[in-house]
Amino acid sequence: MDGGIAAVAIGGAGLLTGSLTRTFGRRKQAAPKQSAAPASAVTAPAPSAHGPSVPAADVPVGGSAQVKDPATGDAVYIVQPKAGQYCALSSVCTHSGCAVDAPKNGQLYCPCHGSRFDAATGAVVNGPAVKPLPRYTVSKDGDKLTLGPLQS
Repeated sequence: MDGGIAAVAIGGAGLLTGSLTRTFGRRKQAAPKQSAAPASAVTAPAPSAHGPSVPAADVPVGGSAQVKDPATGDAVYIVQPKAGQYCALSSVCTHSGCAVDAPKNGQLYCPCHGSRFDAATGAVVNGPAVKPLPRYTVSKDGDKLTLGPLQS
């Protein structure tokens, strides 16, 4: 009988681990390696003039494409809520930091606690989140959409 209880406990721990990995599986950026050179000789890399980009055809009206924020490595959704209108929204829920699902039916859903956000603005549709999703600028150059900086 003790063996059955142990098997159930181990199985439950495996399910919990998988669930937490899905929920909190956002990629964390590794700390930069320390250089042996003196601090005065170390220079920071120049910021990238352009963020990640996607073909505009990959972002249909009402749809999205996913890119990575070059500063954090977090996913960002480039969306086209209306024809010719593009914006980008962070995938990090403002309630507890979980990764929200890709936009569907005009909303982004957080599987952790049920918050919903408007896919056109990032505004909270229902909580428990109270802050909107962070927005990024998007520029269109020909057939290419490029992620810009985080808006303040």
